[in-house]
Amino acid sequence: MSRAWVSLGFACALAAGALGAAAPAPPETPLAAIPDFPAALRRAQPVNDIRQAVVYTIQEPIDSDYGVSVARKVGSDVVIRGWFKWRGAPDWSSLAPLVPQVHALGSLFGGGVTCSALYDGENGLSEAQVLDMATRGPDGRLVDAWGHRGVRHGTLSNPAYLEYVVSWCRRQIDAGADYLFMDEINAALQAGEGFDDYSVRDFRDFLVRSYVAGKGWKPDDARWRDQFKIDLADKAVCPDGTVGTLDYRAYLAKNGHIAKPHAPQNPLAGEWAAFRRERDDRAWKSMADSIRAYAASRGRRVFLSGNGLARYVDLQVLGVWGLWRAQGGAIDLAESQLDDWSATVRSGWATAGRQVPVVFFHDWGMNGFPWMRVSPAQRELWMRTRGAEVYAAGGFFALPIHGPYGNDAARDGTIREVARQTAFYQQHRDLYVGGRVLGFEPLQTAEPLLSLALWAREKPPALMLHVINRRADGDKPARRANITVRIPTAAAPKAVRIVSPDWPGEKRGEARMDGGTLAVTIPELEAYAVAVLDYDALPAVRLAAPRIVPQGQWIRPARSEFAVAKDGTVSDAWALEAFLQGRLHEDLANPPTFLINMPDGGSLRMHVRAVATLGAKIECLIDGAPAKTVDLPDLDGKNDSAAREYDRTHEFPIPPGRHRVTIRNTGGDWACIAWYDFLGRLEDWGK
Repeated sequence: MSRAWVSLGFACALAAGALGAAAPAPPETPLAAIPDFPAALRRAQPVNDIRQAVVYTIQEPIDSDYGVSVARKVGSDVVIRGWFKWRGAPDWSSLAPLVPQVHALGSLFGGGVTCSALYDGENGLSEAQVLDMATRGPDGRLVDAWGHRGVRHGTLSNPAYLEYVVSWCRRQIDAGADYLFMDEINAALQAGEGFDDYSVRDFRDFLVRSYVAGKGWKPDDARWRDQFKIDLADKAVCPDGTVGTLDYRAYLAKNGHIAKPHAPQNPLAGEWAAFRRERDDRAWKSMADSIRAYAASRGRRVFLSGNGLARYVDLQVLGVWGLWRAQGGAIDLAESQLDDWSATVRSGWATAGRQVPVVFFHDWGMNGFPWMRVSPAQRELWMRTRGAEVYAAGGFFALPIHGPYGNDAARDGTIREVARQTAFYQQHRDLYVGGRVLGFEPLQTAEPLLSLALWAREKPPALMLHVINRRADGDKPARRANITVRIPTAAAPKAVRIVSPDWPGEKRGEARMDGGTLAVTIPELEAYAVAVLDYDALPAVRLAAPRIVPQGQWIRPARSEFAVAKDGTVSDAWALEAFLQGRLHEDLANPPTFLINMPDGGSLRMHVRAVATLGAKIECLIDGAPAKTVDLPDLDGKNDSAAREYDRTHEFPIPPGRHRVTIRNTGGDWACIAWYDFLGRLEDWGK
């Protein structure tokens, strides 16, 4: 049987040895020895518009004067998880005096709550309350969340549980929190959870809405039996003989699906999955609306995020997780990750329905904290290189100050690097707030191990070339000189000014036209530099459309059609799955069809990373007719999506006009797709 990791990125992290032994603890650095952040670089007051924030830090918790003292050492616009309710909750009203002290540093104060964990007896809850709010397994029994005794997951179908979660948000708002980090807004239910009485009730209501109200079925329609194997005559399953009283747990038991309720053999598994998506979305919107309404009633505005990409948010905050690369206790900088960060940023915008900030942070969980498994010097290297890539790709990185598993930047000394990074981003915030990413290719250089991104700014007109050095000498970036990058534009700038976290002030660069392209030379590079190319008017730049990076989640994609916009982006790109399934897992197959309008014709490119041991066969269909087939036999005898046994780009020609282009796999098992992109002039699908 084929075996693949649930997360493509997590597989790559495992393959890279990212989850190795923890790094040794460094000697402590006295806080008094670390200078305060320069007052001249701080904002006079916290931002009113979260889109103006440039510097994020994560510092959990700030519950004493010491926490505020640590915050003074860095220049943050938004402090994430200064407060957080997981199990026992403090009296936040007693901590309220800390908030104006953080505001005086120019920072928004962040709080947050778990929307999933429910501990026996927490915060004075009675046993009856916990039992009422806890979800159940398909057999109706309580489930130990994550296998931990005494902790449950709450049910999002119970209004009492939603009210319990929101009540902790109200307390933090009253104490002064400006922003709330809402963790696990889908309650983090595992496969064997979510079958409580409240959810069963919601599910039958969902079926009635979908089929009785939506499709005109009768509550006792014969199609309930024919299509879904619901025995309406069985009083244990449907007490009144209609679907309106369906007991889903009884249905699972009668049909032998208790052990595997989500398997394709269960005729209602697809409906249950659709219900869960609808219910989770409805519950989260209800909580978000309630939180915002309460803040407004107090004359306040509170910003919201989930943990992961979510709807109804003011900013997206998500863990690096699968995009972590380490090898033998050292950061792996072999490949650029600009496409990964950029694809996530665009997915974050699409999910939110607008261009909200997308913030990456080093999350922690039941499997530990990979950030703490490399040395402090290696953490600094990551901040200087991968953190810079995140910014260059249009995202933001929440610099780690304090958290679990011994993470304390003030004591391990990394806070000095955090302060240096935050000083740079505060001093040059206009480059990031006032600019927009144009793309990454074809920016050309003869130098290896560079990540390159080009931005544009309208006022004053400028192109900004971001250059990140991925060549390391031990724990430090290897210094380089006279880096030349070619930009596909026919206009030379008035001047080239280079700024960097690695030196004060500005340095001068050079620019010259050479063979119809602009050659920009950066005389010195340590970790990260931005070359600002000043113009009287922005020139035309010919960059490729962005790559679309699918997510490796080992699920059946929720969408199969993806409209391609004129800028090369894809609607609902979050639903693209990296594992393109073949015959072995047909229940997970839902091949993507790209709706493409190319007036002059062009091509779709697909980069295959690896295949399973049964191999794959990729077929491209244009308007339903076979156009090209690529055979991909197994090369390495491994079911490893991170093995890079192919690492090859395949191109599928597309004729002029509007076409439906399907990519399907008719081979033995999965192929792992790293990215898609489009070559040629595009128009929106609807035109």
